[in-house]
Amino acid sequence: MCLGGAMGRTNIDFTYTDIKPIDEFFATQCWEHLNQKSIPPRSMGYLEEIAVRIACMQHTLHPNLGKPPVIIGAGDHGVFAQKVSFAPRSVTWKHSISLAHAGGVAGLFAHKLGLPLVVVDVGIDHDFDPNDGIVDCKVVHGTKDISVEPGMTRQQCLRCFEYGRDMVAHYAENNAKAIIFGEMGISNTTPAAALTSLILHLAPEAVVGEGTGLGAQALVNKRAVVGRIVARSQAVEDPIDLMANAGGAELALIAGGVLEAAGRGMAIILDGVIVTAAVLVADLIDSKIRQYLIAAHQSNEPAHRLQLEYLGLRPILNLGLCLGEGSGAILAWPLIQEALDIFNEVTDCQEEGLGDVAGCILGAKHGESSGL
Repeated sequence: MCLGGAMGRTNIDFTYTDIKPIDEFFATQCWEHLNQKSIPPRSMGYLEEIAVRIACMQHTLHPNLGKPPVIIGAGDHGVFAQKVSFAPRSVTWKHSISLAHAGGVAGLFAHKLGLPLVVVDVGIDHDFDPNDGIVDCKVVHGTKDISVEPGMTRQQCLRCFEYGRDMVAHYAENNAKAIIFGEMGISNTTPAAALTSLILHLAPEAVVGEGTGLGAQALVNKRAVVGRIVARSQAVEDPIDLMANAGGAELALIAGGVLEAAGRGMAIILDGVIVTAAVLVADLIDSKIRQYLIAAHQSNEPAHRLQLEYLGLRPILNLGLCLGEGSGAILAWPLIQEALDIFNEVTDCQEEGLGDVAGCILGAKHGESSGL
């Protein structure tokens, strides 16, 4: 799964499958299909919109996402030296092993829902044993301190992008129709905040949250660190160089995977602020990815709401989550599945002998809005 590959070429030395625009006109047929169901039109709210979006992605009135695999990119961060996290750095490798064996929240949720989960080491500062269950795609033993120098070279960053692409290609070729991305890496809310600040042109104060439970003084320090990262990287324009300068190995893996997933026509179920920061970089490369994104939730990190607004995404859940690991995306998965069940399996009005109930309701509403 960690072998190189080549698809459509971009002008940034990274190749991925060309992303095709979704046929937005097909949505009309999808809404007509829903109007035949034995429920008042739009009574299931945003779930209906999700179902229509997925049906348009697949251009079918019988959409199906199967069991989406969960890819958790993992890496360490040199910026940890700036005291931006209270958690010990060793948590990255220890918790990665736990996740790979159905531990932690994400591992537990994925196991209970029957979703395949893999933890991919692209940048952990630890050498794993084969029995640890970690997919070895290591590029770096942790990034360098991005507050003083680039975290990776451009070539290292590209390799992370390519590993993400190849992981997604592997699953797509085995009939996966959706993908969930997660991440594991102590201190990775710092590069996520820096990338968000740089791409959305926002001050560090607007995008830096508590991460793993920082206090007031530590939060001031973290904002200052992000400010230094932003100042050092603000002249960088190339998306790959931006990720190499201010991002992280696992974020690069996710960005490359997102681009390939969109090219493969897969629904991309987003987790929290770190995954979405990686998506922002992918969006700089090809904004057509937006058509394939589904925001599972809005996290408690202040940057996440701003990220979702920038991408034009509406979250399914808003529960104050801030764990990461893909946990929020996995948690939202059953609701996405139920949205498709509404679209595919709810009985029709004709089957129940109800006649054109939807037409009557919609016609009455139209009449009211027309002043009739």
